[in-house]
Amino acid sequence: MKQSEESPLESPRFLRMSLAAAITLGFKPGLFYRKARLYCINLLLTYRSGCAARCAYCGLSTKRPGSYSEKSFIRVTWPTYPLDDIIERISQRQDRVKRICISMVTNRRATGDTREVCARLRSSLDIPVSLLISPTILDHDDLISFREAGADKIGVAIDLATRELFDRYRGTGVGGPHRWEAYWNVLSQSVELFGRGNAGPHFMVGMGETETEMCDAM
Repeated sequence: MKQSEESPLESPRFLRMSLAAAITLGFKPGLFYRKARLYCINLLLTYRSGCAARCAYCGLSTKRPGSYSEKSFIRVTWPTYPLDDIIERISQRQDRVKRICISMVTNRRATGDTREVCARLRSSLDIPVSLLISPTILDHDDLISFREAGADKIGVAIDLATRELFDRYRGTGVGGPHRWEAYWNVLSQSVELFGRGNAGPHFMVGMGETETEMCDAM
């Protein structure tokens, strides 16, 4: 689908999803290698104004050329579909889909839309919902509202193993809004609210950290 000036394909009415999810739900043709199956449907909020972050390694960065709707999140196609259609397709495959994950972007509208989409999914489907959140635009009350909307797990993409690397690739080094302390603080609050084992960070190996530094971060 293409965005238009008259009717932008924006959240919460529209969401992007991974190519693997689109194949699983029958939106796109395709086969999985050796009959592998995808059990988690990955959804991504989308806005004409895009993501305000400038993370050096992310395909959605405002520093990357091109329109936001044509940018890729993690090196694969992320097509856009109406939330109504997504819910309908998942409802037809509840024996196959075991979890849904909503990924936020750093956009002022994303907090409320994440809450709305999560509540809609939980009220329509008997499938657990995880959230990959953007701590830069969240506070403690937002986390509580996510839990009330039905989310049961939280992911925080800290990504870099040290404060120096985080700042270089996500913070002042690229003119971005993210701060190391904010990410760890929101992760700590998420553990308290959602329980141990239900909130955790993402890390990426190979960004200049030592093995000791990565182990220390974990």
